[in-house]
Amino acid sequence: MKKEQVIITLMAAFIAGYVWGRQAIKSSPAGSAMVAAEAPALPGAASPPPAAEPASAAPSAPAPSPPPAPQAAPAAQPAQNNAPADPNQIWRVTLDPADGRKGPDTALVKVVVFGAFGNQETTDFAPALNDVVKTFGDKVQIRFKHKVIPAPHPDAQMAAEASLACQAQGKFWPFFQAAIKSTAISRSAVEDAAKAAGCDVAKMNADLASGKWRGQALKDSLLANEVAAHSYPNIMVNGVRLAPPKTWDHLKPLIEEQLKKAEDKVKAGTPAAKVYEEAIKGGKFFEQTAGPAMKIATEGSPILGNPAAKIEVEVYEDFQCPFCSKIAPSIKEFQKRFPNDVKIVYKHMPLTDIHDHAQQAAEASMAAAAQGKFWEYHDILFANQSALDTNNLEAYAQQAGLDVAKFKADMAKGVGRDIISRDANEGHQAGVSGTPSVFINGLKYQGPKGYPPEGLEAVARAYLGLK
Repeated sequence: MKKEQVIITLMAAFIAGYVWGRQAIKSSPAGSAMVAAEAPALPGAASPPPAAEPASAAPSAPAPSPPPAPQAAPAAQPAQNNAPADPNQIWRVTLDPADGRKGPDTALVKVVVFGAFGNQETTDFAPALNDVVKTFGDKVQIRFKHKVIPAPHPDAQMAAEASLACQAQGKFWPFFQAAIKSTAISRSAVEDAAKAAGCDVAKMNADLASGKWRGQALKDSLLANEVAAHSYPNIMVNGVRLAPPKTWDHLKPLIEEQLKKAEDKVKAGTPAAKVYEEAIKGGKFFEQTAGPAMKIATEGSPILGNPAAKIEVEVYEDFQCPFCSKIAPSIKEFQKRFPNDVKIVYKHMPLTDIHDHAQQAAEASMAAAAQGKFWEYHDILFANQSALDTNNLEAYAQQAGLDVAKFKADMAKGVGRDIISRDANEGHQAGVSGTPSVFINGLKYQGPKGYPPEGLEAVARAYLGLK
């Protein structure tokens, strides 16, 4: 055989073997994973969002003598479990005299709907509520609770308050029927729905102007968080959650089941007026604060607001933490809404093991505080988190209107360094595991995630008596 033929024969054998081997790999589970790993991403495919920066990703450094600082991470929130509803799980869905409702309070079964005006899913589900009324009549009462944190529509909160104002006039159900038909809600659409329902529109508008029902709508939303009612709409029948699909055909048998249980309780001697209360007794719920309340030192700490305010928001933050800069405007917005009743106390928690400029930025902020400009400097630092070296910190001092020479001298002396150290140690002792960590009157905030101002307000109203 000629030399060229030998070479061609060998190459053909090699190629055939390679192709056969690739096919064998693809046919096995492990091989499929290998091939998938090798495949390039499709153009335009979405990438998963980056996770919070773990401490282990930081450059190696000598281990510090004190306990390690906590990792930068969002504060813990109650888990939002998307698993199918447990048919045996009872949730503590409390009722309120101000609830919008259809049907008598004496009804043995209460269907509680967490929804919102302007939300498509709530609008889509509304016809099923008409079926409830037609099928069960006075045996079942519908209660509507407003889920407006976060608001699914810019006017959802306003519409919620308007519906509560109409409920106070005994006109909730006709208002609901008129307003829920479309997600295109607005002030004029709400007034039209009120007129169609026969509400006194002038009185409703007066209630809206005074904010009379704001707290009630937020209370409903907080209850939704307490009972893990995270999706729209969330339907509870005597404390039992309706599992998907959320349809009339699925809701009807659940009502029938709970109605039979309620009737059996009455036969066994439970007063009809106590059936619902007994049904949810001992039901599951998530507290929106965690105690016991800790004593948080505030002497020397920067404070925004009335020093005598009864609601104190203590915020542990790091100027290099991206989550802290994200929530800072929300915290300040909450305080701004209640200037006499709410104050913010800034607590330092520089995460020095992962943020190389955090300690220096904290000290610079205290040098600014010594000139009465902490909060101005605070805002500048959060707006420039990627540039917190010494030269920039001094430039920001000038930008904030500080005496730069005094600022430099105070930085050199370590003004406020003792306060920073105190705060960090206090945070460790309190179990602070990440920044930002927010406390209200010493209680750990566990309310609606992301620290929205409405969530902070709802927790302060429900747990601490804010009016």
